[in-house]
Amino acid sequence: MKKKIYWILIGFAVPICALVVASLTFGSFGATASWLYGKPFYLYPQIVRLENRAPGLEEVVTFQLKNLASEDISVVGEKSSCTCAFSENIPITVKPGEVAAVKIRVRLPKYKTSYDQSVLLMIATAEKLKFAEVRIVANIPNPLPLPPENLNEELIELPTQEAGGTAEAVAAERG
Repeated sequence: MKKKIYWILIGFAVPICALVVASLTFGSFGATASWLYGKPFYLYPQIVRLENRAPGLEEVVTFQLKNLASEDISVVGEKSSCTCAFSENIPITVKPGEVAAVKIRVRLPKYKTSYDQSVLLMIATAEKLKFAEVRIVANIPNPLPLPPENLNEELIELPTQEAGGTAEAVAAERG
């Protein structure tokens, strides 16, 4: 019975020790998980939450990219679904074992209470181009009121043919 317990304890202890050593080597459990899944990099955080921001505010959000490979990797581009999010410092190259800051500038909406944007980063490794997605989520508690839909109609009233007015008649009346 003692031998069984001994082997069960070893069965748990060896993988746990291996994970601890790998985490110390790569700097975090997240980086270790990326390495175990065969990714040559670790990008963190995956989601940045901006709380209680002003409407229309521009802000630079920073993500960290750690190179887990033995060769250089480069962030060569980014793609988002709107012009409200774009890179600040791409392209960048990261040496093996180093960490680099990837900066994304976001422009928050003026008339909405929330913002949720995904940005796809294109990362070139020695083998091929890989993609990593990050998200930026914001809470805008006091958005600006929506402008009236008929704003242009309220500002300029042009006479219509049905009302008996013509452009020449209106010009003559005004001066």
